[in-house]
Amino acid sequence: MTEWAALLGAAMLLSLAGAAGAEIQDYMIRRLVTLETGCGIESIVRLASKPNARRFKATCLNVSSYPDGLTIACSDIDDDRSCVVETKEQEFKALRLLQPDGPP
Repeated sequence: MTEWAALLGAAMLLSLAGAAGAEIQDYMIRRLVTLETGCGIESIVRLASKPNARRFKATCLNVSSYPDGLTIACSDIDDDRSCVVETKEQEFKALRLLQPDGPP
């Protein structure tokens, strides 16, 4: 029984050590982009950045709002809450001229 407790304790210690070294993963960036934009992610690539920060480039399925994709910057590599979408959604106001009501 004590061997089992020692094994369980070692497993818990290893899991805590792994959590302390956590880094922002692609799924965290996908979640952020899905919740905050209408991008519809096709792919994500990590960009070169400072040692304690992360930058990502996302290619979007919605090329009408994000023709060049979007960029995400994370100021803390251990906290996905520090990530922000840098690219603003593009709006083409001239397209409203084609609507039956005309321009706003």
